Amino acid sequence: MEPQCTAMEVGVAKRRGHLSFPGKLKDEPLLWHTCERFDLVFNIRRADYTEGMGWLMAELEGDAEQLEKGIRWLEEQGVIVGPIEQDVVQ
Repeated sequence: MEPQCTAMEVGVAKRRGHLSFPGKLKDEPLLWHTCERFDLVFNIRRADYTEGMGWLMAELEGDAEQLEKGIRWLEEQGVIVGPIEQDVVQ
């Protein structure tokens, strides 16, 4: 029996991002919705929450088109998404 290939094994795109969540979004399961809706995987590297703002640095991976759609959807929800140029965990 041959192993089945999942979407994550074929044409995987990866992108590191810094995501900032205004306080009003802190109780929303936005990462879960993004993973479910766009078939993405998040690897959270660092995160913090202070009164009024939460942020995390993550590596996102999945189909390149779905990855872009997922990031765009997060931004539409009010998440501020920026790039990370270097590894955040040594």
